[in-house]
Formats: sequence, structure tokens, C-alpha cells
Amino acid sequence: MKIHVDVLRRYTPLPDSLRQVRLLLDDLGLEVKRLNVDGHLTLELLANRGDHHCYEGLAREITGRTGEALTTPPVATLTLGEPPWPLRLETDLCLVYTATLLERVGEAAGQLDEAQLAPLRAAGLASVLAPVDATNLSNLELGQPTHVFDADTLVGAVTIRLSRPGERAWPLFTAEPVAVPEGTLVIADDVKILAIAGVIGCEESKTTASTRRILLESATFDPVKVRIASRALGIHTDSTARFERGSDPARPLIGAGRVVQLLEGTGAWRRVGDTGQVGAWVNPERVVSLSVAAAGRFFGMPLPGEQVVEILGRLGYIAHLSPDDGDTVTAYVPTWRLWDVEYADDLYEDLARSIGYNNTPVALPPVDMGALPSAAETRRHQIDGLLQSFGFYEVFTDGFYGRALIENLGLPEAHPLRAHVQTENALDRAYSLLKASCFPQAVELVALNQRVKNEQVKAYEWTRTFHPAPQHSLPSGRLSAPCTERRVLWCVASGTDRPRAWLDKSRPADLFFLKGVVEELAVALGLNLQLGPAQASAPLADVLHPARQASVLLNGAVIGVVGEVHPSVLKGFKVRKLRPVYLELDEDTLLAAQSQAVGFEEPSELHPIDRSLAFSLPPKVEAGLVSETLRAAGPPSLIRVSVVDLFEHEDGGVPTRTFTYALTFQTTKGQALSADEVNAACEAMIAAVESGEPGARGVRLRR
Repeated sequence: MKIHVDVLRRYTPLPDSLRQVRLLLDDLGLEVKRLNVDGHLTLELLANRGDHHCYEGLAREITGRTGEALTTPPVATLTLGEPPWPLRLETDLCLVYTATLLERVGEAAGQLDEAQLAPLRAAGLASVLAPVDATNLSNLELGQPTHVFDADTLVGAVTIRLSRPGERAWPLFTAEPVAVPEGTLVIADDVKILAIAGVIGCEESKTTASTRRILLESATFDPVKVRIASRALGIHTDSTARFERGSDPARPLIGAGRVVQLLEGTGAWRRVGDTGQVGAWVNPERVVSLSVAAAGRFFGMPLPGEQVVEILGRLGYIAHLSPDDGDTVTAYVPTWRLWDVEYADDLYEDLARSIGYNNTPVALPPVDMGALPSAAETRRHQIDGLLQSFGFYEVFTDGFYGRALIENLGLPEAHPLRAHVQTENALDRAYSLLKASCFPQAVELVALNQRVKNEQVKAYEWTRTFHPAPQHSLPSGRLSAPCTERRVLWCVASGTDRPRAWLDKSRPADLFFLKGVVEELAVALGLNLQLGPAQASAPLADVLHPARQASVLLNGAVIGVVGEVHPSVLKGFKVRKLRPVYLELDEDTLLAAQSQAVGFEEPSELHPIDRSLAFSLPPKVEAGLVSETLRAAGPPSLIRVSVVDLFEHEDGGVPTRTFTYALTFQTTKGQALSADEVNAACEAMIAAVESGEPGARGVRLRR
């Protein structure tokens, strides 16, 4: 908001120095963004304080600190009676609507003097016509937007209603009529829309130099409805800035009275009849109480009840100190603060600004004895440290994203990853869906980094996902929650496993890199974490590479998934020449699992016996399937099965892979294990592989 210090001085005394004026306004929360040497100020106002959008509101805030008198401009007294024009109110989204008819006296349209126009000049508004200037001044001076229609262009009654399907309006300063969204609050006559309520008037009813009669509108509209209309039409005016923050329902007559005062003062206009009013708004006379003792403890300083009453009185409250206990202050909320004052904390805020934040004592808050971290907090701290030792950085993503992000996955409409809870009133389509999967944000993170020439990405996050749930009626009659929540830990990596150095050859940050991360987690946390076969039914199975993904198992139960991002997904996100990998774990299960104590076992004095078996595997048969079969068929002395070599070749024209499995047998202390026993165990394991599921899928011993 742009104002001038000299105009503000008309309302209340101010310091002589412009610097002192700026310091005063800044300390009151009326942030000065720019101060010119000629006294022009640009203010950044609080989003919830619509009453600050005028000189009177600013001056009232200042007097709350200084205790000086508040002077307001003269206002004509309007008499409510028979409406000078037929009025119809068809919606309760208009709280109060008043209409006053004025007619021109003589031929001159009148003109306001330079002193009256000073607020317009300071705000950068040009003088147009006396009726238009007067309405702008009413808004700038008193915070009540008004509007004037050329009464001779009106057909039938003035109706406040919601727009109908297919209606169009011609807003001021636009080249042609525009479509008005259905359900927009409008002012209309019997044939056309006269104004978008709280936003802007229309060309077909505007006041011109030849206008002989004007109908002066002054009203209060629902702030949310005004904001929605402004965003939908892409039109933002000074009136919108005031109405969308909540205007004073008791001020329409005052705002209209100021316009009438200005116009009648020119000698060119006079009222015709009484002022008409429609609207069922009644002052709720909201009362908020606070404890003086509690307020004193909050500010850390003595705060007499009489001082609290005095400060609130200067700000427009009607406040009383209870004679019974001398501690309770009861404050009636003024009508211009009904939109933002409901609790005692709101009064604390007003008191703090009036006293001055710099005038309250500085002290450390009281500290109670702390508590030891829980087991889950300790484990989470362990996991943070381990991931950071691998080079991962913790990130924080939004809880909402847009449908465009999901479209990049290239999934069919019925896929589980496309099921979301959607907000109905999102102002930005990029944040219309509650996050149901962390995967698209992880891939987008890689894409964003690649665009700025950074291919080394390692990131993790503790977060929540939200999944649609069927709604049903509760015993209270209310509906159940629309979604369920799931806490997850996810990681994404691309590039190399560690920074490149001249003396160290780094490896790709691939699936085996994340496998190593899982194994380190298992060791550090004392958990039985393993990788198992991928599950085709898992929601992420279709967005991970079909041959480079696996399930993460805890004690044999699936708690997550790990894999390389599918090439088609990378194409959708425009990621080129990178093969990022993704890990996701269920946070609740991971943090709640019991650690397994690792005890010391004295090694045998006998050397272990090693054997090697080579099996040929057809395509799409996992090497782990053979490992599991060997372990299951082996004797208790078999302590380790590992893959030590891979040979890719063709067998009769069929691509074949031959894996070499190293088997380690260890006898217990004092009991020797013969070579014949080991050989017999190996023959039994070979038979188990060739006669079991691996053999049924074409696995054979390479002899």
C-alpha cells in the first residue's frame, strides 16, 4: 500500500523525523518497504489485517502505541428508509448492501480539491471524475470500498445474486466481455451484470462525464467468495485487496456517508430520498476474555489491568476489568476485527504491538528436565548417520504434487500409483494431489539436478504418504477420514557410489550399491534384512526395471523395495544417460523391529572346507533362487553360500549364464568333517537343485 506521511498526520500526530516514523511503523508490524525523502511510503501489510488497508486503520494502530487522539474525516449522516431503487438480495454471501441515489445539480460534474485528492496522488491513482474519486477516497481513507453506477443505465431492480451458467460480463478496463464462472457473486439488473461483487464494476453501467444520476453502492461481501472470483477472472483491484481480507460489516453506511460528504461538498451533487439497505447481518458482539496475571507471565513483566483496558480501548475494543477478581479483562471485539480476533492469544498480539516488542524483557524460557530419546528416535538417528556416511543428504519434499508429475510415469488410469486424494479448491494445480508415492518426487529430484549439470545425487527423506480410503459414517454421524497415512523412508542415488579421486576408482551408484546400503543397515541395527525376489503385485514394480529390482525382507516379511528406475519413466522425466536407483522402506516396521543380539562364537580349530559348484541358468532365472535351494538342502555344517563368478555364453544357440557358487563347510569344535561327507552333501545339494524348482526352470549343473 502506498501512502504519504503528511496525509497520515491528518489522522494522528507523528514524529517529525521520517526515520522515526519508519521505525515506529516497522515496530508495529507495518513494514516499510520503501521510504522516499518526499514522505511517500510503501507498506507491506499483514495478510490477516484488512483494517490496515486504509489511513484510519493505520492511524488507529499507531494511536494504540502513542496514546494520541485519532481524527477521522467528516462523514454525512445517511438515513435508512425506503430504497431509492428496487433492491433484491438472493444470497447470504452478501452480508449488507446499501444503495444511495444522488443527482447532479446544474451542468458541472464537480471536482474535489487538491487537499482531498492527496491520498489518491500518494497511491498513484489519477483523478477521473468526482464520483469515482470519492469512492476511491472512501476506500483509502476509511477502508470501505464503494462503487457508483450510472442510474440511467439500470434496467429494473438491482439484484445481488450468484451468476448463472453461460453469463458474461464486461469488466472495466477490458476490451470485451468475458465469461463469468457459474456461482460468482455479482450485482446485476434485469438484463445485465453491473459488477463482479467486491472485485470490479462493468463498462455498461459506469459513470461518465455526462452522467446525471448515480446509484452509490456500499456493501460487505463474503471474503472467500471475493477472493475466488478475483483469482478466476485474473482481476485484482484495491477493493479486492480490502474485501478478500474481510471488510467491516458495520461500515457500509459510513463509507457511503463519506462519498456523499465529498460529492455534496463540491456543490454539484445532492441526495435523492433515503438510503436503502438489504442484508440480514447482525453484530454478534463477540466477547474475548483474558487473565491479566497470565498476560503478565506471557510478557515477562508486570502488566496492570488498567493498562490492558486502556490499550485495548485505544485499539477500538470496549474493555472492562472485572471488579470481582481484578484479574479478568472482558473485551468486546470491534466490528472491523471480527474476521481475525477470536481468542485471548489474539489480544496478546495486539498488546505486544502496543507495548512494543523491544520494550518487553529478554529472558530465556524455563527449562524442565529432558527425557532420554525413545528406541525409535535412537534408531532413526543411527540410520541418519549411516546414510550420511554413504554420502546421502536429507531432503524435504512437499506433501502435495500435481497430476502432471504422475503423468510422467506413463501408467494406465487404473494403476494403484494413480489413486490419490485430491483437493477441490487448490489454487495451484501443481499442488492438487496429496502425495501417495515418493517415487515420482525422487525421480524429479534427479531430473532437476541433471538440468543444472549435477549427476551426483544421493538423497533420502523420512516422510508420509496418503492413500484413499473408503469413507463410512461414524456413530457420531460424521464421515471417516478420506485417507490413510503410511510413514516411509526413501533413498535415491545416481552417478557414482563415492566422489571420484585420482587414486580411487569409483563404482556406479547402482542396484548393488543400494544392496550394500541395506546390508550395512542390517549390521548396524542388528536386523535380519535381506533382499528377496521382486513382487510383481507391488505398486512400484511397474516403474522399476523388471530385471533390476528386488524386495527388501525383514525376518522374511516384505518391508520395502529396491530397484533401478524403469527406462520409460526416465524418458517421461527427460532424464538422459543416467540409471538412478531407488530404495523405499516402511518406517514404522523398520523402527519398531527388535534388534538381534550378536554373540561371540569361538571359531573352530579346524580349517573350513571349500567347494565350488557351477550351474547354468536360462534367462530370467535369478541366481538367488539357486543360492536359497543350496542353503535349504545343505547340512548344518554349510555356513556360507556365495556367488563368485559369472560366465555368459551360448548353449545350443540359447543365451546362458553360468554362475559359480562357493560353498563353505565348517565343522564344530572337536568334530572333524571328512571330504567324503562334504562330497556327499554336495551331491545331495546338486540333486535338490536339479529336481526342485530351479531344475524345473532349466537350471543344470555345468560339468
